[in-house]
Amino acid sequence: MTVSDLAAAPFQAASALRHARVFHPVGLLAHATIERVATSGDGLPVTDSDNVEARLSKGIGTPGPIPDVIGLALRLPPEPFAPTPWDILLASAGSGPLTRIAGLRPVTKWTGSTMTTLMPLRYRDRNWWMRARMSTHIDGFGVSTDAVRRQLRTGPLEFDIDQACGRAPFTPLARLSLRRVITPSHDVSFDPVQHTAPDVALAPGWLSELRAQAYARSRRGRHAS
Repeated sequence: MTVSDLAAAPFQAASALRHARVFHPVGLLAHATIERVATSGDGLPVTDSDNVEARLSKGIGTPGPIPDVIGLALRLPPEPFAPTPWDILLASAGSGPLTRIAGLRPVTKWTGSTMTTLMPLRYRDRNWWMRARMSTHIDGFGVSTDAVRRQLRTGPLEFDIDQACGRAPFTPLARLSLRRVITPSHDVSFDPVQHTAPDVALAPGWLSELRAQAYARSRRGRHAS
């Protein structure tokens, strides 16, 4: 058994105990579209698609509107000849060079709260970061998933997606629009280590390996595919 296996083993036990994801157990899945606004070839290889799956979630799973770490998981369809879709996971954190890494934090509202990838995306020998911010206004205090569900009944939820290279400031990358709630027939498991775009990988490698083992153990614990 490797060090990564040992470090990830508690994720399987915790997932089995709660019969759900260890982190971000409360959320909803939605159909979404994405439109690139950055110049083609400038930065990360995000392209236009009207077949995106997106999951908004609460990291700890606090009840109702109680503040929590919030998350956004994206599954972009595979590019031609790519073996897998591209899964991107973001969680509420700061936008500065340090806080985008170590600034994981609970928030009191969906609208305007920044979410980042927490780990850089290695692409063409450079480290890139991705950031998402909901621009649609949701009334009321807190981060209730019921409030998100109600909003989606009346119209889309819009997000600004930005990118940053290394320690540089964020610049616009794409526009994401959540359209309608999906009721999946099975547990949809996002894995940003195994599901990547061509030439894109999470960095550093040792932390990616640990993260991959944690995802696999969590899926095993809750009997998810």
